[in-house]
Amino acid sequence: MSVSRRNGSGSIFGSPPDIYFQHKITGVTKEILLEWLSSLNDENEKNISDCYPSMGIFKYGEFAEFIFLTCEKFKLSDEVRYLAVELFDRFMNKHTEELYQHILTSVKNKKKKYWHIVQERMQKQILLRISSCCQIASKLTSHYKVIINSQIKNFLSEFDLNYSTESILQSEIRVLKTLNYEVSTASPVTSLEIILEILGFEFPDLDTKILHMISVKIMDLVYLEHKTAYNQLFKRVTGQQQFTESEREKFLSVTNNKMFLVVSLIAAATYIIDKTSTDKVSLNTFIYECIHHTDKTAYLILDVWCNLCVQYYDG
Repeated sequence: MSVSRRNGSGSIFGSPPDIYFQHKITGVTKEILLEWLSSLNDENEKNISDCYPSMGIFKYGEFAEFIFLTCEKFKLSDEVRYLAVELFDRFMNKHTEELYQHILTSVKNKKKKYWHIVQERMQKQILLRISSCCQIASKLTSHYKVIINSQIKNFLSEFDLNYSTESILQSEIRVLKTLNYEVSTASPVTSLEIILEILGFEFPDLDTKILHMISVKIMDLVYLEHKTAYNQLFKRVTGQQQFTESEREKFLSVTNNKMFLVVSLIAAATYIIDKTSTDKVSLNTFIYECIHHTDKTAYLILDVWCNLCVQYYDG
């Protein structure tokens, strides 16, 4: 990570839970951060150009909620849970496509019947796959806070799912193989922390730790209430109450733009903390956008995120 984390446990390995910015010893320079951010921008642009209609189906709503709760159960960091979300969505999309293609090419008769059987099996394995993605994410971001197979076994048994440690190991391998071992992807939390660290250089008096905490809370809401949030966003940006399937596909470049999500979250968090400083911070933040929205659109997004928070906490 670009920021430092205070290790309260005394361990010399892993990702300590307490985050803080602008560390004089372990912090990196602004130039390195900008270079890192540029690399994340490139990755983000590629993801946008490669996005497809089913992308994100397994990333939001109930799937995100269960992944968040699973990571909370194992006391894992925000970075782990958002990385687990990314891995689970990518795995399920590719896994579903591979199984569907297998049915199409290998089954001569009753393809629909066999596909229903496959779907039922996939549904039964959902919690196992989620656990595997959380386990992989924990290994990618930490060395001492790693989920082991026996923990997953005990966790799944709480849902009357009795898997052996060998089955849990095979599930982890299945996820890795399906993703072609390409699991070192950046989560939105990575981009968030880098941008906040850069903003800390620009504005030394900025309380980046509070901004981080509130930005993550808003991000949680956006992931949990994704359909509602982006439907509101579409209506506010276009002025339309309904949108066609082709319009929805065009909107994929917005819904799958992690960098734009992150910078708008920071702006919304700033607005919630101190309305008087929103213009200053949001203008700096929007420099790092990957897509070219007008200022009007940017502030519509800020308004949607803030309204989402109000609806959630007042409701």
